[in-house]
Amino acid sequence: MENPFSTGRPVRPTFLTVLCILTFIGSGWGLISNLFQLAMFTPERLVAQIQEITNMVGAEVQPSWGSSIMNSSLEVLQTTIKYGKAIYSLAALCAMISLIGAFMMYKLKRNGFYLYVIAQIGQLFILPIYSGWNSVVLIYMAMSVFWALVFIILYALNYSKLRY
Repeated sequence: MENPFSTGRPVRPTFLTVLCILTFIGSGWGLISNLFQLAMFTPERLVAQIQEITNMVGAEVQPSWGSSIMNSSLEVLQTTIKYGKAIYSLAALCAMISLIGAFMMYKLKRNGFYLYVIAQIGQLFILPIYSGWNSVVLIYMAMSVFWALVFIILYALNYSKLRY
């Protein structure tokens, strides 16, 4: 017997719905914060942070790994002063593409998965492109790769439910 309440449209799995909502929150927050950083970007604020870090590094009370992280942070801040607008613009663009991909997957469109993956991979390489590879960038990359992989794998589990 046919279901009288069926609309003929495929049903979105609850797990996919939850993943999309989490992505809407995370990527939405990323988009808003990067646009805010872009609008409020002033090198003077970063110069003050650089002076604080320089004072901490100059104190020489931390262990050598602490000094290494402080120097790496200093490099990242100096890079942000030079390329801040490009870094925040690219990060906002990746967040927007991620949101579009998640919305497409919410609508059960398979191309949304590819957009989401491209945005996540692109976002990983913004900071290393401008700052190079140092300890702070590697820590950032490790955390970002972990969460990107978790979500990509979780979305891939729902890939068969997506249509063309």
